[in-house]
Amino acid sequence: MKLSWGIKIAVLYAGFVILIVTMVSLTMREKVDLVAKDYYAQELSYQDKINKVNRTNALEQPLTWQVQPAMLVLKFPEQFKGSEIAGSIYFFRPSDASMDTTVYVSVDTAGVQVITTAKLNKGVYKMQVNWEANKQTYYNESIITIN
Repeated sequence: MKLSWGIKIAVLYAGFVILIVTMVSLTMREKVDLVAKDYYAQELSYQDKINKVNRTNALEQPLTWQVQPAMLVLKFPEQFKGSEIAGSIYFFRPSDASMDTTVYVSVDTAGVQVITTAKLNKGVYKMQVNWEANKQTYYNESIITIN
């Protein structure tokens, strides 16, 4: 059976259309997580974040953290011992936005906060600590791995 050149072109065109429709349907099913839903508003206030980082870098002693089995220990600078420290700790999971978690700062008298990692899934997180002490705001950011 011999096919005419018109039928060959029609088959080629139909195959191309089927390929494009398949690719579009596959890409529409792909989950895309934005870094933040309000990224434009965050960009407008980026200078505030720069100021917080500069204040944090000027501290005599930095905020330190240590990932231990089943917990994360944050130690705030000695100069704020006895001061009221408030803020939030945001655990950003780049691979899946549904695993993002926020914990509020609640330090003991020694300026230490212990966070249990039982609620966090194993993996890599970007920890963003936004905190305030003595009416000044500070910001720390680090990549941590929960085992």
